[in-house]
Amino acid sequence: MEPIKELEIEGGRIEYRREGEGILILSCKVHSGRVVVPEKIENLPVTGLGKKAFLSAKPLKEVRLPEALREIGDWAFAYCSLLESVWLPRENLALGRGIFKECQRLAGIYLPDGDRVRQRQVGRLLGAVPVKLETDYLFSLREAGEGAWLARFDQRLSEFLAQPDEEGYTKMVYCGEEDIVANMDYYLARRRREKAELCFLRLINSLGLSREFEGTLSAYLCTHTKGCPSEAAWECVFQDHGNDREYYEAFTRAGCLTAGNYDGILLEMGEQYPEMKAYLMRYKSRNMEGTDFFASLSLD
Repeated sequence: MEPIKELEIEGGRIEYRREGEGILILSCKVHSGRVVVPEKIENLPVTGLGKKAFLSAKPLKEVRLPEALREIGDWAFAYCSLLESVWLPRENLALGRGIFKECQRLAGIYLPDGDRVRQRQVGRLLGAVPVKLETDYLFSLREAGEGAWLARFDQRLSEFLAQPDEEGYTKMVYCGEEDIVANMDYYLARRRREKAELCFLRLINSLGLSREFEGTLSAYLCTHTKGCPSEAAWECVFQDHGNDREYYEAFTRAGCLTAGNYDGILLEMGEQYPEMKAYLMRYKSRNMEGTDFFASLSLD
């Protein structure tokens, strides 16, 4: 067996060894939020990422992996609690089990694509697959972004939205998970927030989105907006994406801003996020104001 060696790379220090005509990364001690694994080491392509290579790498937020990579081992990035973005090659990549287990902040898994807008949208949708949707059959790098893949993504999202909010609660309590989930109200609120987040994600990244399913997503958000028994849609925008205009635009396009909740929304925002508050005020002025009084008297 080849000897294990160490090397300082951008963002960390790796242990590696030669395997055949390539290099296998065994582990990485991360000391920065961004890690870039080099294309070659000792003039050989980096072809493998070993089992648990980045396990519980707490500082890690972004990782870029080389084009020659052909295998990622089990739990390679599991429990990287701050991990948000991963850049992967698309071709011939064997994926192990639980690669992104408990990576709750994972927001994007990006693949090579000459179209930057498409790359961004597909990356965001793919990033929702392993953690938010927990759907192994959608974690296909070759198919991601294709029409059939997008249809399967939307079908899975539709099924998730249709699940009763209390589903899974009894199992979590029975299995003795965190004490906090023993509170039914908290569990239901969190579940609705997760559903709202995925609705916004798909509306914002609308590649291949049908008008019918767009209506379904918008309807879910409208029944969970400010002033409803559950305000999950508004909470998702204001509390989780407070200064992100994409979410406010999706919120208004979906019909979540109404004459009945407008004042309450502005009151809750207070002095926070003034640019977003100004956007909502402009939107109301341009899209929600009544017609001119004298014009309304016309008999034509």
